[in-house]
Amino acid sequence: MTEISSDNNPSTETTTTTTNSTCNPSSTIQAEEVLIKNGKPLAKLDPNHALRSFSLGERIKGGRSILKLTNLIQPDEIDTLVKSSLAAAEERKGDSTETIILEQDDPNRVLIRLLPTATAQRENAPQDALPEPVSQLMEEILERALTFLDQQVCPSVRTTLFGDDCSSMAALLRDNQLEYSNREPAINVYEAPHGHFNMHKDHHALSIVMPLSVPAKDFKGGGTAFWSQSHPIQGMDSPSIVLKPPPGTAMVWGGRVSHKGVRITQGTRVVFVASFSGPNTPDDVRARLSAGMGLRTVLSGR
Repeated sequence: MTEISSDNNPSTETTTTTTNSTCNPSSTIQAEEVLIKNGKPLAKLDPNHALRSFSLGERIKGGRSILKLTNLIQPDEIDTLVKSSLAAAEERKGDSTETIILEQDDPNRVLIRLLPTATAQRENAPQDALPEPVSQLMEEILERALTFLDQQVCPSVRTTLFGDDCSSMAALLRDNQLEYSNREPAINVYEAPHGHFNMHKDHHALSIVMPLSVPAKDFKGGGTAFWSQSHPIQGMDSPSIVLKPPPGTAMVWGGRVSHKGVRITQGTRVVFVASFSGPNTPDDVRARLSAGMGLRTVLSGR
């Protein structure tokens, strides 16, 4: 196994290929670090690139990099999540007491958000008709992602973003010690022609977004746009990169990154989302801008 390494050892900083036998024996997860500014994999850049003086955790914390984890979710799991989510979304649309343009009726966020059991219980909200086996599957997939990050990716990710004493992000999940963004984890369903989410920051240690739909087949347009600037102006500053990975791929980034869910023009896009911090996440990581405090009271999304 080759690890994505940290920390002043550029010769070992490369794409990770490993088998995650703990969570899914048939899954071969591959990790790749992509620079937001130019969309290029760091492993393929000059070994003396200036960013290599920073650890992987520091690059994510600083909003410089995204990690892509491919093959995280298996085809049968994707099929289960998509079918259940689309059915639940149709049920929501048929309920006259629910709005389709979000609970907060915010025109910046045009999607249907579906909550698994644990999220609904924590938020004292309706479960949105996601079956219990689907809720359990979502928990397993999130734990799989965190276990991979714990075991196969540079330890600077968890120590920089979750505190020096954090030995396992997956353990924080199992022990219910993660602090999530409002109404997450969840599944977002975007429908054409309005499905989108305006530019924002998550203000959490990590965000994990896992697309479940096939680009060009299930939807047109769409994708997740990222900005390398600290304070871009939507409508004036073009995204640095727009990612539309195949279903089952996780995109992982830090809470300082400005990003948006690009409007889809045709079809339906389904995305599994989760943003979270830990109980001992360093203050400089978990600090929220005054505007960001609203993420605890209004719906956040991708």
